[in-house]
Amino acid sequence: MIFEEVLKNAESSEITREEALYLFKETGRYDKALKLFELASRVRDDETGNVFKLDGFIGLITHCTVDPPCRYCGHSSTINSSGFGPENVLTIDEIVEGARLIEEAGISMTELGGGTIVGDGGEKVIEAVKAVKRATNLDIWVNVGPALSEDTLKELKNLGGVDVTSSFEVNPLNEELFRKVKPGDDLDARKKLANMINDTGLRLNSVLMSGLGESYDDRVDHMFYLKQFENFKYFLCTWFHPGPGTPMANHPPASPLEAAKTAAIARLIFRDIDIHISGYEHIPLWIMAGVNRVVHAGASVHRVRDGSRWPTTSAEVKHINDMLDFVNLLPTTVRFITGAGMEVEPKIADKYE
Repeated sequence: MIFEEVLKNAESSEITREEALYLFKETGRYDKALKLFELASRVRDDETGNVFKLDGFIGLITHCTVDPPCRYCGHSSTINSSGFGPENVLTIDEIVEGARLIEEAGISMTELGGGTIVGDGGEKVIEAVKAVKRATNLDIWVNVGPALSEDTLKELKNLGGVDVTSSFEVNPLNEELFRKVKPGDDLDARKKLANMINDTGLRLNSVLMSGLGESYDDRVDHMFYLKQFENFKYFLCTWFHPGPGTPMANHPPASPLEAAKTAAIARLIFRDIDIHISGYEHIPLWIMAGVNRVVHAGASVHRVRDGSRWPTTSAEVKHINDMLDFVNLLPTTVRFITGAGMEVEPKIADKYE
């Protein structure tokens, strides 16, 4: 293969599995990575437009009972709780208050996020979604792991304006790596959930985390596994950060450049879906790489953990009560986005531009 020819063909056509793997291997240097980014951002503009989306986040709506916890998750830390215990689950009243504040900030869609309650059918999820729908006009995406029954998914479909996540983090075809980093999780349940979401007609969201010990082959296999789902509409590229006290505390952190390459190559595969990378500080790099959407960079509502609150230097923080914060990053992130030449949704622009 010739690098320039692969990029030329990708201007108008989805790349193949072999081309995706080739691009991962060829873009180790910044000069070729920049060429990849230039094309990915152009495809993004052509296929999804020039508006960068910012989601809200409300959580936790469920706690996590996966045992043992995932080895990279703060919930597995022996020295620092990540807040995935039942004491940090929000009440319905708190969820509604958070949703109202997020909508007032100009945001149109929010994540309702939580942990996996093994064996649960999703009753709390339905209750939370209905409450937010009654109180606001927000669209919602649900992210609570493989703890939703088929009946729950059908009810979410009937409510309208709801997307559902089945996250794998690692390549779902690499069972050995999945068991290594997610020893208490259930790969088959996550595959089943992805199929049920798709078959129910809901929009499917999913997550790939760079830096967990996967190969480029794993990342490519992961993306083409997701490509089978006709309702796959939102690809979240996260990247590994070692957590103190976790089993993977000494595992090297992922490079932001690797995360950006993953998103850029995903853009050439999926073309017109929403693509996200976590981390508001790096938004200009994400824009260069063809990303068009970020969560945890808009506004969020969550419990205060370990007695600490968000530093106010980068966000507007409202203390809803002694143990609950509304954190608004829009004054910072809107400036990052518009400074890089993209637009934000009109209601957000009206408030922060």
